Amino acid sequence: MSALSFFVRDSIAIPQRSWPHVTLLGTCHFMSDFYTNILPVMLPILALRFDISYAQCAALFMVFSVTMNFIQPFIGIVSDRRNLNYLMPLSIATATIFACLISLAPNIITLVLIVFLVGLCSSLFHPVSASVLSLVTPKHKPGLATSIFIVGGNLGFAIAPFLIAKYIEVFSDKYLIVISIPALITVALVYRRGLHIGVKKDKKDEKAFSVKSLFKNKEFILLNLAMGLRSWGYCAIVVFLTLLLSKQGYDSVNGAGALMVALLGCVAGGLIGGSVSDKFGSKAVIVFTLIVALVCFGYFLFNPYMTFLSLTALFLSGFGLYGSTAPAIVWLQSMLKNAASFATSLMLGLSFGFGYVATLITGFVADYVDLQSALIYTTLPALFAATLIMMFIKRPVVHHEH
Repeated sequence: MSALSFFVRDSIAIPQRSWPHVTLLGTCHFMSDFYTNILPVMLPILALRFDISYAQCAALFMVFSVTMNFIQPFIGIVSDRRNLNYLMPLSIATATIFACLISLAPNIITLVLIVFLVGLCSSLFHPVSASVLSLVTPKHKPGLATSIFIVGGNLGFAIAPFLIAKYIEVFSDKYLIVISIPALITVALVYRRGLHIGVKKDKKDEKAFSVKSLFKNKEFILLNLAMGLRSWGYCAIVVFLTLLLSKQGYDSVNGAGALMVALLGCVAGGLIGGSVSDKFGSKAVIVFTLIVALVCFGYFLFNPYMTFLSLTALFLSGFGLYGSTAPAIVWLQSMLKNAASFATSLMLGLSFGFGYVATLITGFVADYVDLQSALIYTTLPALFAATLIMMFIKRPVVHHEH
């Protein structure tokens, strides 16, 4: 086998529906989320290197987060009407390389530009990969396939801080570009398996849904609102958990360990939530996971300690907060026929973008009270509201293809 044959398939056939292809997409999601999580690890180093304040660090992270999350729906709309599948491997490769170049930025302006490019390249992945996933998912198992895809990203996001920090500790941040190799190998496999090849879009698909009409769809609005409110709790964990524990007297190692526990709970929720929704339905699973999140996150916020019970509650908080993601994607895709990319970009992009912006409210409240109280006053009512909304949304009807 020549080196060239590894990268190029002998035919240009559309990839088959198969679990190996779904697993490869999950691996792609792992790579995408792993490397885009370099920035949080690098922030303390960058703050010292460029003498930037905490507010400037937060602004730098917002450049990345807003760019990545809020552009996704627009890309999703285009992806549903035009074949953009070829952009998926390019997104992984470019976002990875730019992320690994963050440590080499010579000044703050270049740093902001690189962070912006990481967010921009990353924004292509979720909506475009959703289009690919719809092509390779075995029929009658959309929930399980979506879960495998989501879990890949969750796992990459969860373990990235620890592994990247250890790498920097041993080799320094000057050689981050070396860790891009696994992502580039994955990109080569994508080309090898032909997952970058798309289906020619039918003109009737371009009119399959109207964006304007969606704002008149009560079910659509309520589902997105509920998932946005749910994201507030998830994003608050990512942003504030280590700081909350530091206020309780725990060091950074304990804080990182607790964050790992929460994110591994997200991995479990992402996997189980989608797979059981194929059997019990999206609404039942979403309501159940939101109740779990509300109860367990509430317990942890009132008991923010490194005890077995509190860490178990934190794990189950992650499980509940992310367990609704895959069922919500499947539900939204059933509402938006021929718009899988747009539906996925709303759930994995816009809703979490809303969550990160909402954490600014939590931070503002924390300036006047304390962080623990602010988290209780903001995230728990948001989770309660999300649960109530989901209870009153009409149950989706699942239609299987025959």
